[in-house]
Amino acid sequence: MKKILIQYWKPILIASILLLAIGFFAGRSNSNVITKTVNVPGTTVHDTLYADQITPISSEIPDSPNLPMKPETIKVKHDSIVYKKVYMIVDTAKIIHNYITKNSYRKQLFDNEDGKLTISADVQYNLLQKLSYDFTPMHKVTTVEKKRVFTPFLTGSYNSLGYWGAGGGIYYYDIGVSAKYVTDFKQSGYEIGLNVKF
Repeated sequence: MKKILIQYWKPILIASILLLAIGFFAGRSNSNVITKTVNVPGTTVHDTLYADQITPISSEIPDSPNLPMKPETIKVKHDSIVYKKVYMIVDTAKIIHNYITKNSYRKQLFDNEDGKLTISADVQYNLLQKLSYDFTPMHKVTTVEKKRVFTPFLTGSYNSLGYWGAGGGIYYYDIGVSAKYVTDFKQSGYEIGLNVKF
């Protein structure tokens, strides 16, 4: 048996190197690229600004202000006849009410692939008293996975009956076929196989 191995070592070595090289380059060239992009939320940023930190950039008094009005009835006596006149006057109580009332606002400005931004504001005494925001950024995470469509392989074997085997095959995704040359150096044959990856 040693004499036969020594006699055929060069063709076996050359065939093995050749099959290995073919399998290597065929496997690299036949790959299916799967790209997945997902949006992952980042850390939410919170902050609040108060009245002493907020300065108006401009102030304007309108020419024709829209003031709250209310009707007022005035009685006028003329020659023993009492006339009732209704006039519209400025509702001072309503102005004071609006002035001292605190109005709170909350608005989500956007919620998209860039992130989510929500602002909150409190207005009282005709001034912005508090401005808060919550911003959660979104980060795009892209993963690229190369999955081989065709994966060649080599195989070698020896069993307790004294048979040696050498061969190869190819996987198409998870199912493969193989062919093997089997010999005990007295007689030889071929073995065909079907393989499944789990």
